[in-house]
Amino acid sequence: MGEPEPPPQAPSAARPTPGSEGARTAGDRVRDLIAREGRPVSAAEVAVEALGIAGCPEPVARRLAGDIVAQDARLAWADDLIADAGGRRDLAPLAAMSFCIVDLETTGGAPGSCGITEIGAVRIEGLRVTERFSTLVDPGHSIPPHITHITGIDDRMVRGQPSIDAALPAFIDFARDDVLVAHNAPFDLRFLNYERLRLRDGYFTQPWLDTLVLSRRLLDGVVPRHDLATLAAWAGTAVMPSHRALADAEATAEVLLALIGRLSQGARTTLDAAMAIGQPSSRRGPGAAAAA
Repeated sequence: MGEPEPPPQAPSAARPTPGSEGARTAGDRVRDLIAREGRPVSAAEVAVEALGIAGCPEPVARRLAGDIVAQDARLAWADDLIADAGGRRDLAPLAAMSFCIVDLETTGGAPGSCGITEIGAVRIEGLRVTERFSTLVDPGHSIPPHITHITGIDDRMVRGQPSIDAALPAFIDFARDDVLVAHNAPFDLRFLNYERLRLRDGYFTQPWLDTLVLSRRLLDGVVPRHDLATLAAWAGTAVMPSHRALADAEATAEVLLALIGRLSQGARTTLDAAMAIGQPSSRRGPGAAAAA
């Protein structure tokens, strides 16, 4: 929604989807580990990385890992390793992926004390936009004047619109299990996960990419800034960002496609390689999928 561009962050250990940190189970941590490593993991790795138990004897590690797998249908044994039961879509090329590019407008920057006023999203399949989603949302409180000045959304516009309790399930249905994409993604994902957790519906567990991070790592020295408006001008998007959710999601989608073209393997780049540079929490640096 036009939040100030955050400062660059050095790559660090992979974190879960922003906003989901407080609700993680042992199964969530194992899935995070599998996603981070890009392969099935051993029981010993689960003990150390997911459970924080160093020097765990192998039989004990296997028993602990077995308990986690038995209680989480998202995990499965693959010979002597623990794998994601959903398959290895992280090895699929980007051209074969389905992406949900989302943008929010909000009454401020803090989930809980601030509310969502608009959700806009587009789906990309086969590297082209196939569907769109847009709804205003009544945040349940007044929109600050400075926010209305930025977005043009005022109390009159949201009066009678769906509450987030109704709008979020509709967005969840639209997003399906697509790879989530946003510009400065942690901002949007923290709001979405806060509200989803509040509704006791878990949180968004699918892979995600941040076009802000991708731009910083692929366009260093090419563009003067990495805000959405600058990137839209660089990419020559048909829709320019305007601090409205659907327009900004449309522009972000076009920017994403242009950035995919900058990857060393382009649309043949695997999702795992793109995630290695397209998340601020990645341990793996730009060398995993360098710019062309």
